[in-house]
Amino acid sequence: MSRKCRVIVDGGVYHIYNKINACEYLLADSETKDLFLKVLTEAKKIKEFRFRIKNLTIMNNHIHMQVKMDRGENLSKVMQWIFSVFAQRYNRKYSRKGHLWIDRFKSKVIESITTFEKVFEYITNNPVKAGIVNHAEDYEYGVFHISRKWIGLIDF
Repeated sequence: MSRKCRVIVDGGVYHIYNKINACEYLLADSETKDLFLKVLTEAKKIKEFRFRIKNLTIMNNHIHMQVKMDRGENLSKVMQWIFSVFAQRYNRKYSRKGHLWIDRFKSKVIESITTFEKVFEYITNNPVKAGIVNHAEDYEYGVFHISRKWIGLIDF
């Protein structure tokens, strides 16, 4: 059975998410979350990769991003680089072998401002919904803290 083709819109905005294999809490510590942010920062510096991160939350076993791709940019190429480089570095750091992610990353096209706002709110409030914090602003690896600590990573 073949998998569904990814819906691509030139210059589109996407909700990107990916889960750790077996839903293990491999992203639980700050060092690992920072490693993912370093990989994202590197990706943004690669000339061939033209994209902007509008929102980002790193949970203990999954990641949510809201990403705007520039026209002519290849969503799959960029995200595959980010998720595979992170997995390689994670596995090397922790002397681990095998798949880190449960599957390829998932993406949904955001086609309206209303949907953009709903997805932004969903990503922002994911730690609140999970019971980790009472207010989204308090989550260290949500958009509020990331945008202050990792200057230039989030493009509002």
